[in-house]
Order: sequence, then structure tokens, then C-alpha cells
Amino acid sequence: MLTFGELIYRNALYWGDKDAFVELERRRTWRDFQVRTDALGYALRRLGVMPGDRVVILSSDCIEVAETFGACMKVGAVRVGLNPRLAPPEINALVADCSPTVIFAHQDHLAVLERVGDAWNSAGSARQIRVIEFGSAASEYERLIAADKDQPNLPQTPNDVAMIAYTTGSTGLPKGAVYPHASFLQSIFYIAMLEGIDPSARWLHTMPAAGIPLMHLMRNIFHAAATVIVGTWSAEQALHLIERERTTNVVLVPTMLNSLLESSMLGRTDTSSMRLFGYGASPLPPKTIKEAMRAFGKPFLQMFGTTELMGMAMMLFPSDHELGLGARPEILASAGKPLPFIEARVVDEENRVVPAGETGELILRSDTQFSGYWNAPEKDAEMIRDGWIHTGDMARLDDAGYVYLSDRAKFRIKTGGYNVFPTEVENALAEHPAVNEVAVIGLPDERWGERIHAVVRLFSGKNASPEELREFCKDKIATFKVPKTIEVWAEIPKGPTGKIQKRAILDHYAAETKKQAS
Repeated sequence: MLTFGELIYRNALYWGDKDAFVELERRRTWRDFQVRTDALGYALRRLGVMPGDRVVILSSDCIEVAETFGACMKVGAVRVGLNPRLAPPEINALVADCSPTVIFAHQDHLAVLERVGDAWNSAGSARQIRVIEFGSAASEYERLIAADKDQPNLPQTPNDVAMIAYTTGSTGLPKGAVYPHASFLQSIFYIAMLEGIDPSARWLHTMPAAGIPLMHLMRNIFHAAATVIVGTWSAEQALHLIERERTTNVVLVPTMLNSLLESSMLGRTDTSSMRLFGYGASPLPPKTIKEAMRAFGKPFLQMFGTTELMGMAMMLFPSDHELGLGARPEILASAGKPLPFIEARVVDEENRVVPAGETGELILRSDTQFSGYWNAPEKDAEMIRDGWIHTGDMARLDDAGYVYLSDRAKFRIKTGGYNVFPTEVENALAEHPAVNEVAVIGLPDERWGERIHAVVRLFSGKNASPEELREFCKDKIATFKVPKTIEVWAEIPKGPTGKIQKRAILDHYAAETKKQAS
């Protein structure tokens, strides 16, 4: 397969006038993208960036996120994306971990670097880090491009490693997953083909491309298709871009899909150009899936993947959704079936495959998995055993090959001698017409060991008491699974990709307990 850089060059050569990236009122054709990534490549080399050196990009999604990635691929630098929603101590720790030569930072986030940057460039530091700001026509970034935009085509030196993708850090400081160039490109190719991306596709990009969602941003590279960037999430902006740009494909996290369904613009915006709605990152209640399919009248595709697989492991295809609306409604609660390039097993604590229908840990193997964690060999040993990625997700496999995720093993609740997985309780609560979002956790309890506790966010203008919600669950799940306590919150904490952060909820209650004890 051609490399990332070779694909950019080919697209510019044959389809140079086609849109490559669109962001608000800005556009880059494939010819623009080729010229600008070449110029950035020349600039990186002048700044002393060698193959294998790390280059950080600190920004919300924008065209420059794609341009810096393309330039890194051409000169063999290792691209490292940092989400600007991270706290300064987290950014400090991750920069120290990857030790970059250059940091590209949007001008909106320079203040974060100024707060933590002195430690990197102190007199005793092994290397000085060059910070290049962008975000305006007068920025240093644009001056660097202008200086080299008339150079001949950049001689390319692709590196074995394309990028380091930091995990969301739900169990501690994020870990850096190392992505080989060839297999990361292959993973994106597989998924683009499964989604039906073709030369006429116009991809609506919604998820922060600091880490693994970069694969969504670069879906367009194989057929010189277009990527339309939403940027900071707004349901109204997304619907506006669908109509204006005639977008065809999208992947959303559940919170984004919910906000589209709540938007007053839905029904007043032309979404007829859309061919496929994808969703993933966390489970979506079957009730919401059915509502979304009715609202948009388009095929839906569920995706399940991991940072360590550099992409997707399972899909619930549109035909599965249709089956779920008819003869087999239960499969709407599944994550789909393993993809053709994925081996999947469900195993017990001794690594033995469990029978169909029984719950165990989901383990995966593929030719597109990552090569290990950056500077963390002990974490490699925990995650990869005998070539298999141990996901930490509890799951069961049915006779037809559908995989049903119970929950992360660490969030399993042990209450009164029973094991309860939060997803089942969350799905029951989500069926209540007032419930918008829900997270279920286990809290310490003298009587039960752990008690099942739910945090819910209600739809605007709707009301439901905790007792009403508890009663609602009683004919949907076993009585021992019904939450002992429920709280209504105005907002439920979410991570950079919009995924609900149960660790933050647990930390909140731990802090409350400590405060009460003092």
C-alpha cells in the first residue's frame, strides 16, 4: 500500500481541485494540502526534526491538525496529539513522557503551555522544545509554510512509527499507544471500505482527533474524498454543515447523537444527503437507537474499537439494525460481530474460552493492533499476552456471533453476593421518557458490600423523582439490580471524546465521603 505521504501526493496529482478538508469558511483542496504539507515538512527538517522524533499538536479539531499529521508522515516524525481539554498537569506529564522536538499549538491554547512550559526548557533540559503557534494568517505557522511553498516536491522519509495515541486515562495517567505507520494506514483502509467511503463521500468529522479519532479525520485519503470538520461540538453547527456541505457519512458518540435528537433544528434541516450514521465509543440504549433511526430515516452502523487496536473490532451493520427492529430486537443491545480481520474470544480468569452465552473477558487479536505502549513495558505485559489484547471489557458471545458487552471489569458491581454490570441497569433507566443520560456505579455499603447507585441527567423540561425511576426499573430488571439510590445531576462528567467518565463520578463520591468523615 502507498504511504500516507504518497497518497497525499497522488490525490493532488490526479484530483487536485477536489475538496480535501473543509472547516467553517475555510477550504483546502488536495493540491493545497499537498503544497502545505510539503512546506511544513521542509520547515520541520530545518528545525532539526529527524525521523523518529516526536512532534506534538495541541489543538481542537481544525485543518491544521490534518496538515501537521501529513507533514509528520512525510518526514518520518512521530505525531503526538494532545487534547486541549486536558488539565495543565496532564499536558505537562505527557509532554515530558514523549519528549518532543516541536509543539504546534493553536493560539487559543498557548496559555496552557506557558503555565507548564518552563520545566521543559529549563537550563538543565536535555533538549529545547520549539513551540510554533497557529490560528491566524500572521502566525509563525503560516510564515513557515510561505517560506517553502514554492519548493520542489519534498523527498519523503516515512518512519516505522506514525504516531503515539494517548488513551483517555480512565484508570490513571494516559498511556501512549505506539502506532506503526503501515498497520495504522491499513486499519483506516479496512474501516473506510467497510463504511463504503468512495470518491463522492463527504465525511462529517465530529470526534477529537488528538488520539485514535484521527483515523476518522483521515478517512478521505484513499479516494480523494472530503472531510468536513465540525470542530468543538455543536449539534446546530453539525446540522448546518450536513445541509450546506451535503455530507454523507458520520460517526458520533452517544452524547452527540442525543444532542442532535434534542436540537430544534432537527426536522428543519435537510439531512437527505446522509448515507450512513455511525455511532460508538460507549453503549447506546436500544431505545435511543430506535428513536434515531426513525428521526433520520437512514441506515445506522455501530462501531466498537479500542485505542490498542488502532481502530474497530466489531460492527453492528445496517442490516443488523433492521433485524433488530424486527425478529431479533435483542441484538440492538450488542456491539455487533467481529470484523473479518479480527479474532475475538471470551475467556475466564484462567484464560479458557467460555461457552456461548457465558460472561468473561473479551480478548482480541489482529494484524492491525498497536506495537505497545511508549515508555511503559510493564503495561505491555498487562495488556498483551501471547499476542492477544486483553481489553478489560466483560462480554458474552451468542450462538450467532454477536458480542454483548457487559461493562468494564473494573466497574462490575458486587452487591449482596451478585455480580451486576452497569450497562444492563443503564439501559433500563434510559427507557424512561425523562432520562437523557445515565451512569451507574457501585458505592461502598456496609450491608450490601456495594450498593448500586445511578446518576441521571433529565431532558430539559422533564421531571422524574428518584423513587419514580426506581419503580420504573422494577419490571425491567431483577430486583437486586434496581439502584438502591439515584441522584439527578445537571451535567454528567465526560472525557475529551464525549464519553461519560465514571471514574470522575466515583472520585466525586469518594471526596464527599472523606469530607463527611473529617
